[in-house]
Formats: sequence, structure tokens, C-alpha cells
Amino acid sequence: IMVFAAEFKTKIAVLKISLSENYIEEIAIKNPGGGENIRTNNNRQILRHGRVELSTPDYGRFSHLNILLGLLDNYFSGKTADFNEIPVNLSSYSGFTGKILGVLRNVKYGETLSYGELALKAGFGKNYSRACAAALSANKTPVIIPCHRVIYSGGGLGGYSGGGGSIFKAKLLSLECQ
Repeated sequence: IMVFAAEFKTKIAVLKISLSENYIEEIAIKNPGGGENIRTNNNRQILRHGRVELSTPDYGRFSHLNILLGLLDNYFSGKTADFNEIPVNLSSYSGFTGKILGVLRNVKYGETLSYGELALKAGFGKNYSRACAAALSANKTPVIIPCHRVIYSGGGLGGYSGGGGSIFKAKLLSLECQ
């Protein structure tokens, strides 16, 4: 699979986007104040090797990238953005994780739910909340699959492994409350 790389800069972070001809494969979040601050698992390391860096004029070749960039521009400007039409490659996830991430895609802009509520929406018991948290930690396309919208049942933020930790999670949630 040929993987291409693009970059999207916001006021609060730089998003490194990996894509194939048909899918967004990964979004790595680099914080403006420091290093990449992202999880690296075997899948991410594989994607990083042999990526073809795209220049801005090359972006037009990928309609899914252009649509994503427009949505990201809206999103980071505090406007509603629905990422459901963006094709994301879910084939590398286990059945449980794929199900959780697929259900999470339907959580709307500005909404939050608890880990237990997510488990219930996916057809599992509320006692699967910790398993949901583990599934979210495997999410390779944060923002598109909005793991930042999942919080503790008591209202606490919970963790965020999409890049930037809970501080970045709070920034994403505050963008959606403007």
C-alpha cells in the first residue's frame, strides 16, 4: 500500500495526515510547543516508513484529503464539522475495537458520552467501559473518530492518547462549545 503524507496547521497543533488512495490512514498530532507527543505502536511505525510527502499542489489529487482539510479548517475555526463522510481505514482493528470506533463516529459535534455509555451504544454492557478506553487508545485517526468526546461518567475528562494528552482533549472539547 502506498502511503502519502500531508500536513495541516492549526493555532493549537499541527496534524500530520497519512493517507492512501482511498482512505485516511492516520492522523498524528504534533503540539506546537514541543515534540510529536503521540503514541507509536507497530501500525504507526509501519505507516511512517516509506511515506511519500505531498506538496500542497499534490493535495488536489485526493478528494478525500481535500474534503478532510476543509472540515478541519471549519473544525479548528470553531464551526460544526461532520467527519462521517471521510473514509477511514478500520481494517487493522480487532472486531471489538472496530465496533467501538465505528459507533463513536456517530457521536455528534458538541456531544459527549461516558465510556460506559459508549459500551452500551455498541451493544456491550456498561462493565465494558475500561475495554472501551483501551479501544480508544488504539484510534489512529483522532478528531475524525472523536475519542475526545468520551469522558468519565462523573464528568472528568479521562485520558487522551490521540496526542497532547488531556490538555489537548480539553482544547478540542472547548472548540466544540464555542
